[in-house]
Amino acid sequence: MEKAIQGLKQVLYVGLVEERGSVEGRRLALQITHSLKEDQKSETVPTKDGNIVAPSPSTYTVEMEFLESKSELVKMLHYAEENNREVDLWEVDLSEKNSAGNYDAKHASGYLSGWEKTAGVDANVSVKTTFTANGKFERGEEEIDDNIVAKITKYVSLKDGEEKDSIPEYIPKKKNEKIAKVDEGKADKNITE
Repeated sequence: MEKAIQGLKQVLYVGLVEERGSVEGRRLALQITHSLKEDQKSETVPTKDGNIVAPSPSTYTVEMEFLESKSELVKMLHYAEENNREVDLWEVDLSEKNSAGNYDAKHASGYLSGWEKTAGVDANVSVKTTFTANGKFERGEEEIDDNIVAKITKYVSLKDGEEKDSIPEYIPKKKNEKIAKVDEGKADKNITE
């Protein structure tokens, strides 16, 4: 049976691009919510032979909300937004380790836009901001320290800024390649197309 991933286990780590290799990416504390959005606009061009769709590259954004604190990380994010500094952002899935014993993650660098601070009389101060990626999110994996769930190492590593190859999310099967088939709850059986 499929198991849903809890939003609580999807966390953001951030860092300044200019600090790669000297400052590790850090977990954004007191996160309330974030939303990773892929938006692709396409234009339909009418021709005498019928409509042709001309897709444009996707735009990747992350809308995030967190409680404000006096931490260096919150100060760094506000500095990056005010001064148009490039930020590294990782979305790490802490729900379970993959077969390599690491956590699946996505990384992109980009810029923050907007800094909306809400201070209600009966609530904690919260901040909303939007991250827009340069290009797309690359998939990778991270080695997380189980004691603090905070140490990261892949694609553009949080720890040392080292760039590594992205891990594809899906690799299409080729003809005559063995595929696994699930038989209604029974063990997997390998079959050939």
